[in-house]
Amino acid sequence: MSAEIIDGNKIAETMMQALTSDFRAYQDKAGKEANLLILRIGNDEGARIYSEAKVKRAKKLGVRSNVIEIPSATRDEVLEKIQAFSADPNVTGIMIENPVPPPLDFSDLVDHIPFYKDVDGTSSTNQGRIVNRKEFLTPATPSAVVEIMSRYSELKTGIVTIINRSPVVGRPLSQMLLNRDYTISVCHSKTPDIVQYTRRSDAVIAAIGKANFFTDEFLNPDCTFIDVGINYVNGKVVGDGDFARLSKWIKRITPVPGGVGPITATMIFSNLLKAFKYQEKLL
Repeated sequence: MSAEIIDGNKIAETMMQALTSDFRAYQDKAGKEANLLILRIGNDEGARIYSEAKVKRAKKLGVRSNVIEIPSATRDEVLEKIQAFSADPNVTGIMIENPVPPPLDFSDLVDHIPFYKDVDGTSSTNQGRIVNRKEFLTPATPSAVVEIMSRYSELKTGIVTIINRSPVVGRPLSQMLLNRDYTISVCHSKTPDIVQYTRRSDAVIAAIGKANFFTDEFLNPDCTFIDVGINYVNGKVVGDGDFARLSKWIKRITPVPGGVGPITATMIFSNLLKAFKYQEKLL
């Protein structure tokens, strides 16, 4: 048996084509451009790479983007900038690249962005809207997983195990899947005998940060494995699943890289479009 490899790059490209058309249409109606503002605080190299990638993606989509570099700042100084950008009608979306240098707290800062400009979907308000079944701007990685699952008819319902309980992946994803009538188990580092959950699941979503941890012993042959893990082994990026073994055993799998990642990057701009339509009263 050979698993179907879910091509995240292909899905993301299809989404980008649709978003490009939609941005063009809605920007024409509004008579203005959507504008993504990225705050990069400190000197983290990963944050720099991610912000530059978003700028390139924005250019492809025909929307504006700006990176505000803040080498160092106090909480009050950052909040003053957030307040000013939040009040600016020419700023559609605001996001803060994570990590931020201590003693700044990422969650605290994000909660000062208005929910309708929080294109990262991580503020308490947008997280709470998920719980209340009023989803609006949702976190990018959970949204990418939902997008993948929505593309397969047999994955639109069923038993799902999520191996992660973080506020940016596992918790919002569990609520988003519950909103779509899935039966959910959430496992984590303190869960005894994870295999009892994963073996009975139609889909397993893993984000534990342990390279090649999940093997055929964990999953049934009809399972779909969505790998959110990012790990570095001998200079290469690998997922949480042992791709070589799983791709010969299960029904469907996302590769790392080239699976969830490209879709996640695109979801930021899906949120930006929603934010633009909301602010310009084009819903």
